[in-house]
Amino acid sequence: MTNLTLLTRTAPKNKIRVWLCVDHTGEEAPPLQLKWKLNDQAVEPTPLRPLTPAHRFGAASFTGVYEFPVEGSFGPVNRVSVATPTQSTELKIRHFPETLSHDAWFRILLVSCFHQAENHQALVTQTYLNIPTAERQDLSLFMGDQVYLDLPTLNNYPDNEAKLAARFERYYKTNWTTYFGLDALLKSAPAVFCADDHEYWNNFPHRSPIIQNSWKKSSRQRWKSAADQLFDAFQCATPANRGDNIEIDVNPLSIMVLDQRTHRAEDRSATLAPSGLEQLNDWVDRLIDEKKIGAVVTGQSLLDKPVGQFQGAVADWLLSNYRDYVGIVTALQRLSDAGRPVLLLTGDVHWGRVTRIKEAGRTRFIEIVCSPSSLVSTVGSDQLKNIGAGFRKFFKGEEARWPRHSKAPDAEPYFAQQLFGKRFRTEVLYKHQGDQFAMLALRKAANTLEAKVTYYEIHKRPANPRVVPLGLLR
Repeated sequence: MTNLTLLTRTAPKNKIRVWLCVDHTGEEAPPLQLKWKLNDQAVEPTPLRPLTPAHRFGAASFTGVYEFPVEGSFGPVNRVSVATPTQSTELKIRHFPETLSHDAWFRILLVSCFHQAENHQALVTQTYLNIPTAERQDLSLFMGDQVYLDLPTLNNYPDNEAKLAARFERYYKTNWTTYFGLDALLKSAPAVFCADDHEYWNNFPHRSPIIQNSWKKSSRQRWKSAADQLFDAFQCATPANRGDNIEIDVNPLSIMVLDQRTHRAEDRSATLAPSGLEQLNDWVDRLIDEKKIGAVVTGQSLLDKPVGQFQGAVADWLLSNYRDYVGIVTALQRLSDAGRPVLLLTGDVHWGRVTRIKEAGRTRFIEIVCSPSSLVSTVGSDQLKNIGAGFRKFFKGEEARWPRHSKAPDAEPYFAQQLFGKRFRTEVLYKHQGDQFAMLALRKAANTLEAKVTYYEIHKRPANPRVVPLGLLR
């Protein structure tokens, strides 16, 4: 039997791009002949990446990326369909604006850290579908840990690339193509993906004390090779290659999605690919020349100070522990100095927070953290926290709404103090605890942009969404 999944990706002006997964259950089968339609008219799209097995070890899934020209036929909604002799599917794709408007908000959904095994009752999908259609996103930014390939922790993972690839394929298929995964979010708007460590293993590319397959170099290479193949098949932007930074323009906003994980160096010399820092600086130069407002997506926070050797080896090394951190924040400081604040968008840390970063009373950066959408299980820690919550309820009558989730800490008092000293002071505007989405909304106002971010609680009895005004970006 053949199952088809069609999702939308970001595309250049007058283009539509879709990602297709053809899943053959049972005997392995070659890619099928496909019949495409755009707005009910038969078309032949350009295959940016033709259907290819998700990995090289007898994959059941074939994935590809296709592009359609739509010049002169843009409507509020465009319909793309694809059919095989036995199956068909259709996707409705909303018009992606070229410029922001004074009259309507441009909405960006921020998502990170989705542990599918903890998505009980498909609350992620249910919460998303409860957002009114008029308030849903135009663009989705998945900011890391869309899969947890290294879980469950106590599982005995095979030290065999083919078996790892088959297991990783099952994880991706569940997360990309089912109601209990991210399917509803992925279908709803063009999506861009930023890798973080669990696209590989905790603290990748470094050894992790809780991931036995990471203890030997040869084992790390086998795991990385299998994970790379599945990342390319399901997440990698096309025609960009894994490791390339991704640029998205909706005038006067320009977004740079930094890939600081897939080429991260074990010696901590770099988080970016060899050309990544040059690409970032070229983007900054362009935004200064064109007087655009910038937003940067990272898998980890740029505000964190470096951690020591023990914490880095046992838990996680942070961006500021790598030698290209100076070049990254210096590039962003150049953009800020050109006269408009920079939005810093990230996930990773399992709590939400909005932080304004000022110089002499003027906003220079605004960081928005949104994490997690479905909190990862932590063996031992989860049990202790639940026991503690039970005692507090029994003895004090205190009901813990989020017993396993950490509260957001204050930001470091100064941004990149090791580099800039006390030039940039931080001010926390909002903290959010629990499973969450965030919706960043922007529109033109007073020769700049007005911005706000709304946090949605993912809970069986969700609280009302919390709107955090960000004011004018100037």
